[in-house]
Amino acid sequence: MHATRHFVADAYLAFVFWTVLTSLGLCIWYFPLWHMGISGYEVALFADMAPVLLGIPALRRLLRRHRGISAALSLAGIAAYAAARPERRLLGVAVGTAGAMLALASALYEDRVAGSGRLDRAIQAWEAGLLLSVALRMFFQTNNPVWPTMNAANGGWNKTGVALALLALADVVTRRSDEQAEARAAKRADLPASASSQRRAAWMPAGLGFGALLFALHSLYSDSAIVGRWAWDGYPATGPAPVPWGGLVLTALAAGFSAGHRVELATGMLWWGVASAGACALTLVPGWAGFAGGLVLAAYVASVARSILHAVARSPPGRTFLVGVMWYNVLVLAHV
Repeated sequence: MHATRHFVADAYLAFVFWTVLTSLGLCIWYFPLWHMGISGYEVALFADMAPVLLGIPALRRLLRRHRGISAALSLAGIAAYAAARPERRLLGVAVGTAGAMLALASALYEDRVAGSGRLDRAIQAWEAGLLLSVALRMFFQTNNPVWPTMNAANGGWNKTGVALALLALADVVTRRSDEQAEARAAKRADLPASASSQRRAAWMPAGLGFGALLFALHSLYSDSAIVGRWAWDGYPATGPAPVPWGGLVLTALAAGFSAGHRVELATGMLWWGVASAGACALTLVPGWAGFAGGLVLAAYVASVARSILHAVARSPPGRTFLVGVMWYNVLVLAHV
């Protein structure tokens, strides 16, 4: 019972992660449109680089022992709807993004104890949060009902979202301290130095992989309508509507997340080749063939998420997330 409640709370906070991350660019975009040029508020994009602070040992220990701190910060992103001025709303979303990224990095680092299953549960919660976000956007006409740009007049569920987040936060704060002590004791008896050194040597590719994973999930699959719109040209749109065809995107993501436990398959060259063909089809072939290619790519990206996050968890958190989030930001800017 306790494990189920903890998973539900973590999954909802992961939903907050995806909500805040996808709303940051939305809030930033208001300012260049309003000012008709670079306004300076674009610097808020780099709020997601907060995990670099985990390179400071004292801060890393603090956030590992008190997960509620970073989780509470992430809630600022969805509570920002209450701010009347766009500048203050953007500030709230930026703080929320920093907190959400810190919470993810801290959870991966804290739950990395070999053989405990805690890391897999944390990854599954993160994946479930994405699926929940995609499903809600499918039924709310591509809007997330708890984005800070939503309100009661345009169909937002902001108060409900904040209330549920507070319940999830309460669960995180009140979790049994003996479980945390047990995890720390297990970590002290973790890997031998030679194996640990081998894993630390791979922090650069782990960081780059994380950045690419985050960008792919955000830019292509955080909304079930993106792939369908990408694969069709012209107006009016004649491709698959988000409802019901967005359900195929959700199914592909869920299938990929499930297949991620078969590491040999998910990271094999054959599956990579199939996904590459799918990416080419999505990019070059219009119509249903391109849409099908996007579904294949969705399953592939989801399937490698577990392996990438495992690699990130076994790497120094500060420098790994610095490289990963920086690469993510470069891809976001190039994508725009």
